[in-house]
Amino acid sequence: MSASFKETGLSPALCANAQQAGMAEPTPIQLAAIPAALAGRDILATAPTGTGKTAAYVLPMLHRLLKARKPRTLLVMVPTRELVLQTAKVFKTCMGETGKKQTSSKAPRLPIICLFGGADRDEQAIELTHTSGYPRILIATPGRLLDFIGTGTCDLSDCFQLVMDECDRLFTHEFEEETRTILNYLPTPRQTLAFSATMPAACKTMLASIVHKPIELSVEKPPEERPAIRQGVLFLEDDQKIAFLKTFFGRSPKTRSIVFVRTKAEADTLAATLKKARLAVAPLHGDLTQDKRTSTVASFGAGRLFILVATDVAARGLDIASVTQVINYDVPEQPETYLHRIGRTGRAGKKGSALTLCSGAERKRLRQVEVGAQVKLRVLSMEQALPSATPTAPRQDKPRTRPARA
Repeated sequence: MSASFKETGLSPALCANAQQAGMAEPTPIQLAAIPAALAGRDILATAPTGTGKTAAYVLPMLHRLLKARKPRTLLVMVPTRELVLQTAKVFKTCMGETGKKQTSSKAPRLPIICLFGGADRDEQAIELTHTSGYPRILIATPGRLLDFIGTGTCDLSDCFQLVMDECDRLFTHEFEEETRTILNYLPTPRQTLAFSATMPAACKTMLASIVHKPIELSVEKPPEERPAIRQGVLFLEDDQKIAFLKTFFGRSPKTRSIVFVRTKAEADTLAATLKKARLAVAPLHGDLTQDKRTSTVASFGAGRLFILVATDVAARGLDIASVTQVINYDVPEQPETYLHRIGRTGRAGKKGSALTLCSGAERKRLRQVEVGAQVKLRVLSMEQALPSATPTAPRQDKPRTRPARA
């Protein structure tokens, strides 16, 4: 017999909102995490994208925030602005604020303040000031949040709940210093939930001093639900990679694709090169304004662009079901990065393809990725890696007929 959200201990209003939003029954991660979170336990949870992990913390955190006797702040930290916006959408859905038909439940509405770079700082500061001292939800990237803490605009002394989503990324060299500094401003004791699609041993070690007697949860997608992603590697030297991409997209210019590179400068340069080859391409990275990033992703989703050249900022949070091809322009440094990159394809049950271009100098790193990600990439020849050339349509001339002889 299937479980229901009522069995998790959620309030009737939140159960109704979940039902209205199309969550007919809790997923395994929700069934495991919600009761533990409602009981005030710290949680370390590992669950793949698409298993409902965001709602697994949103629903119980909302329940506790609404039941709190004093005004409290719920802080959700994520590594990218795309994830800020996606998480805010889930919060609104669980509060019955989105969809064609809003729910009729009596669940109170709570202010959601989204803090990230590239957006109007003054508007964010006004929201923080106006909601200070009231129950509220802060969803933030570390850099912008630390900026407001430093200016005294954001006081986290009333934060009794902390969620770190994609926590493995928050403890990489890119964010670790900012994340640890923010933690120093949070009160103790507090409830801390750490969620991610992958939980490396190094990340667990860092979290050990942050969480208190946590419950560890790990949920995997059933094998039959895993998307079919064809994974291969093509050995090319660095000076051959651009020519290969031109040939690849020349044969299949409308294949919805993401090409991952390491740096913002590489993204701009490679996108410009492919654009000169008359391909519908654009870069996507952290130096673009939020409006530009939003419009680029919208154009890609709508089919006005077919190729994104992206840094790893897009590997966390870009959710477009129709991406059929991921190309790693270089071998990622971490197995977790590889898994998040290729996870942009093969979504919503569709098939996908992931190709890694590997130079001679990158072969050692490739082996490390294969071991860490527990995959064995198929070695492809040039022709195997390239899409089939689009055949020229045969002429449909009418057959000639000889005039009948008299």
